[in-house]
Amino acid sequence: MQKYFINENIELNKSFKIESSDQHHIEKVMRNKNGDQIICVDLKHIQYLCSIENVQEGTILPIEKLDINNELDVEVTLVYALPKGDKFEFVLQKACELGVHHIIPLSSKRCVVKLTKDKFNKKLPRYQKILKEASEQSGRNRIPSIEEVKTIKELKPYLKDYNLVAYEETAKQHEHGELFHTLQQLKAGDQLLIIVGCEGGFDESEIQELNEMGVKCCSLGNRILRSETAPLYLMSVIGYSRELIK
Repeated sequence: MQKYFINENIELNKSFKIESSDQHHIEKVMRNKNGDQIICVDLKHIQYLCSIENVQEGTILPIEKLDINNELDVEVTLVYALPKGDKFEFVLQKACELGVHHIIPLSSKRCVVKLTKDKFNKKLPRYQKILKEASEQSGRNRIPSIEEVKTIKELKPYLKDYNLVAYEETAKQHEHGELFHTLQQLKAGDQLLIIVGCEGGFDESEIQELNEMGVKCCSLGNRILRSETAPLYLMSVIGYSRELIK
């Protein structure tokens, strides 16, 4: 059943109008009719079973509150150094499907892509649309937030209960324990920040700066992963450890 995110709090049996873009999707893409059912998620991340009252006007009637929570039980923030091409959008979509809560684009020394604040703000609506559609498709209760581009120096206020940076030199030294130990320590409600570099990785001075903030280096195994693979590997491992091993 198709899901839509609503920019208001829903009340049972009280009709509301859905956004014009979603109304168009309901009528023209999904070919829904009056009386068809959809799921809507409100600002409190609560899901409701709804009936379409008037498909052309986009009028929706909530008929049942659903006790569904498809979110990870730990809050994950992904800091991702800007890669080349459309890799950033790919990672946005897939990390969203895998349960990320917050995304922070990072400008590091080896980033080829340099996004000014103005350039980023022009791209932001597209990024938010990607996150919204990925959240709807994957059945989530919330849409991940995305911050403006930060530098390493600006990351300190965003540090969480646990903070890891994927670093290839740690992998080369076969020091694979940090990620495993962190996942073992995580409890429901904990917050975890994971940092992944661009194609060229991180400069040694950047790693030192992160270490001084309390961020620990971790390996992702014996192989060196591509920039766009590493964050998805991390999100998959976190999801596996939180949802499939009980």
